[in-house]
Amino acid sequence: MNTVQDTISELEAVTAELAEMQDLAGKRLSDLLEERGTLIRRLMAGNFDAADDRFVAIIANADHLQERLQRRADSIRGDLSGVKAAGALIAAVR
Repeated sequence: MNTVQDTISELEAVTAELAEMQDLAGKRLSDLLEERGTLIRRLMAGNFDAADDRFVAIIANADHLQERLQRRADSIRGDLSGVKAAGALIAAVR
């Protein structure tokens, strides 16, 4: 049977791994954002049609991606707040 301390240790390990993955993902994300900026500047320097279907799809996809990331962040915050509240409740009951 897992004790509370074991579960907290597992949660700590998973959180540390998530942070490590976030660091790696953050580096890759920074590289991609820099490349995207270069491409946008190239488009702005040229003559492009902002109504181009592919360009419109890219904008829509970026909006969708941002919404998904926001929902994920909100979900994580909610989960952690719930755990904190449950811990406070358990401590109060003891």
